[in-house]
Amino acid sequence: MRTLSMTLICSLTLVLLSFSSEVSATTNPRRPHVVIILADDMGLGDVTALNKYSQIPTPNLDKLARQSLSFTDAHAAGSYCVPSRYGLLTGRYMWRTRLGSGGNLANFAGTLIEPDRKTIANLLQNAGYYTGLIGKWHQGLDWKLRDESEREQIRVDLNYQNFNNIDFASPALKGPKDYGFTYSFGTAGSAEMNPATFIENNRVTVIPTLTSAQAKAKYGEWYGRDDNIVAEDYTMDRLVPTLSNKACEFVETAVRTKPDQPFFLYYAMTTPHNPIVPHREFQGKSRAGTYGDFVFELDYHVGKLLQKLDDLGIVDNTLVIFTSDNGPVNRTKGYSQRWVRGDTMIYDHDSNGPCAGWKGGLEEGGHRVPFLVRWPAVIKPGEQCSTTIVFNDVFPTLAEILDIPLDDNIAEDGVSFYQALKGESRPVSFHKAIIHNHHNGTFAVRQGPYKLMVHGPKTIDEVLNESVTATYTLYDLGQDIEETTDISKQHPVQISQMLILLKQYMKTGRSKGS
Repeated sequence: MRTLSMTLICSLTLVLLSFSSEVSATTNPRRPHVVIILADDMGLGDVTALNKYSQIPTPNLDKLARQSLSFTDAHAAGSYCVPSRYGLLTGRYMWRTRLGSGGNLANFAGTLIEPDRKTIANLLQNAGYYTGLIGKWHQGLDWKLRDESEREQIRVDLNYQNFNNIDFASPALKGPKDYGFTYSFGTAGSAEMNPATFIENNRVTVIPTLTSAQAKAKYGEWYGRDDNIVAEDYTMDRLVPTLSNKACEFVETAVRTKPDQPFFLYYAMTTPHNPIVPHREFQGKSRAGTYGDFVFELDYHVGKLLQKLDDLGIVDNTLVIFTSDNGPVNRTKGYSQRWVRGDTMIYDHDSNGPCAGWKGGLEEGGHRVPFLVRWPAVIKPGEQCSTTIVFNDVFPTLAEILDIPLDDNIAEDGVSFYQALKGESRPVSFHKAIIHNHHNGTFAVRQGPYKLMVHGPKTIDEVLNESVTATYTLYDLGQDIEETTDISKQHPVQISQMLILLKQYMKTGRSKGS
């Protein structure tokens, strides 16, 4: 009997020790779960907690802001989708890639991230994380072709539409799983981009066969483009909730089936990017028209995921970042009424808050974005931080948190802001300068309160070529956040210093450490 009792005690001890080791693996503050939630085309002024004049109720984001450190001077790595996502994933400016400054990815243009380049997902996967992408990829996929002779044409033809040459029945040759994501489910690009179908682990879930006209006839309406190829199960009202469910499913699966392994979720939402089609249950719920309703729907799904973290009991040691890939689109012009169904400006709502400018531009409204960071185990809640940061900094910040050294050829344009998260140091910036770029290719340099816009040169070669004519405007954002007054004539030395840095960053291929 005594032998049996001792056996039971030893067995219970082993179970408790095993349980203890599992708990320590998931509660270690140097190995937090990581969730990055990236909105699509959402403005700084859309969140009520960041803009008291917002006409859009955002209760879940407001709650997150109260629990977070809010960066008030945070910037996307570009003012539109592709460069901002490239910078976030790689810690490097997209204008250093084959696309150059102002470049964008065509529907079937192939992967942008270089084969040997490390991403955040690689970093965390190699550190033992279970990694997942849910939502919009928009870094290109290399599809299997029936005629390989068109491979190079695809990479340069912005209007390549030979759908018959794409073998959708086969998995893509290269996609998210080749860049560190163990699991992925989402879309190749924005909601309306080709192919209009869900892609899971580099393979379409349903082969797209419908034209836009056929989709409209089948579903009564089609809010995408006129030249889409559409899967039978792909409708705009199904898209957002499907991705939301998948994000929650990924987190629950990770915690339930891999309790001793931290996870990384990159939840790249497709809202509130065009087409603006809020689900019927959210229509009329804001005071800013259809766009406002769509942001309200986004807020609901953010809250749904955050509640899942709470239900699973992992909030304390989960690092959550909420931000947007760039500023909002100027919906007062240039878009079909069937996409917008209303004008946000008539509702006395300013998506950019105090900033001027829109998506794609150099003005602050194009790239200054909401940036909330919650990590209860480390971060003091409810504070604001005015340190200037850029998406490129997320990669080295996670590396420092995990005590992983980075060599010089990784995240060349990122600097860790871990000290700011801990409250140990919150300088004006951890960078000497950061670089913005316009969708037309032009550049701007930010240093301290000053922002220098460089008009004329639209490529690295042109910036470095002294014979290319350039003009400049300089703003003091500390005094003039709306960028109304050009002070370039009063500060020639400041301009010279900023131009030296811009050219240095272009020549050396990096901006960190200088």
